[in-house]
Amino acid sequence: MTNLEKAVNEFNRISKSMGYNINPPYTGKLETYDFGREISPEQPDFWKQYGSFLRISNGLFADGCVFYGMSDGEDTAGLIEFNNALNIPGFKDETMTNLIVIGGNNTDTFYYDPRTCKWEACDRIGTDRVWESCDSLAELIETQIKMLENG
Repeated sequence: MTNLEKAVNEFNRISKSMGYNINPPYTGKLETYDFGREISPEQPDFWKQYGSFLRISNGLFADGCVFYGMSDGEDTAGLIEFNNALNIPGFKDETMTNLIVIGGNNTDTFYYDPRTCKWEACDRIGTDRVWESCDSLAELIETQIKMLENG
């Protein structure tokens, strides 16, 4: 079992113990996507890890902490829709330029920075304040597991 599988399974275990539903793996096709905001359309490092994550669980949620899945075509927004919103006038957030937003919690935004290949959590309001900077998505998920466990 990979570190990512362990992290996702542990997050889902905690989520289920809190009474939340667990998302099944994403089975749709994963295609390269142009996120805009000065992000190169080709993001092989991002999709390698995030694609693996989606194949384990199409998103994570527990106690206000969310890692986006892919939209199922219903009314549920996902990774693409949340990032598209950052390109719309009125919703555009200059602090998210160059960053792929992957989720958040009650106080922080989670993102992948293609310039540094880091998975990070920053303060939702003061985005220049990075709380967690990780080499892998698994590590970032693990930081949130610790927060959930510590209440």
